[in-house]
Amino acid sequence: MTLRISQIEAGVVRLELSSWRGRTLGYEVNAYLLHGVLIDCGFPGVGAELTEAMRTMVPRGVVVTHWHEDHAGNAQELAALGIPVRMHPRCEATLRARPAIRAYRRIVWGRSAQLTAPLVDFDPAPLELVEAPGHTEDHLIVWDAERRIVASGDLFLGIKVRVAHLHESPRALLHSLRAVVALEPRMLLDAHRGVVENPTAVLLAKIGWMEEAIGAVRTLAAMGCGEREIQDRVLGREAFVGWVSFGEYSKQSLVRAILREGPAA
Repeated sequence: MTLRISQIEAGVVRLELSSWRGRTLGYEVNAYLLHGVLIDCGFPGVGAELTEAMRTMVPRGVVVTHWHEDHAGNAQELAALGIPVRMHPRCEATLRARPAIRAYRRIVWGRSAQLTAPLVDFDPAPLELVEAPGHTEDHLIVWDAERRIVASGDLFLGIKVRVAHLHESPRALLHSLRAVVALEPRMLLDAHRGVVENPTAVLLAKIGWMEEAIGAVRTLAAMGCGEREIQDRVLGREAFVGWVSFGEYSKQSLVRAILREGPAA
């Protein structure tokens, strides 16, 4: 397991977390320290390294953006140490229930320990926690209005993201993206892409691509095309992750999520 710590600018620290399995598949995850607050706590396999880093960094609290194991994987360990932790109530409920996850996620990240420790609350000010559903229902972003920095969790991920979980809401994601654009951030801290410069232009590009893809999916469905044909024509052939996840995180699931929501009111 690898944990690399670097300073982006004064008061902004990046923690790059990875494992050999994740690096082989091109996956790593980032946590960030803003105003003394740790944003996300990585995947279970890097727990020992993260805990040791926290003894030196001594955060005043932790914010978990959502329940996925690459973001909340060490919430139980940090909460058990008495470090204050904030998360969406739905995130807490999910971590306490500890749902099963597919094998590919266990291999890359590991399965989060069940959250049993009580959560000690704290005030993250001057940081603001903003609900930003879409990727998950419990998704939060962290807004630093003083420096116009947004820590976006998995809100962004890239402009042309052609895969999704079936539980995702493309409509809600578009709404959340537009809300972040309205903040006019100068820097975006993405959990997987790292530091994203010129975020307004990048987010607008993502919104434009999503609107175009959603429109194309619905148009083809209205013409009577089946899901597979829609997928091939709009998103292309299934991605590798779609096969190894047995469709859980796939182009097929993105098409189904769009069709499930129907046309916008």
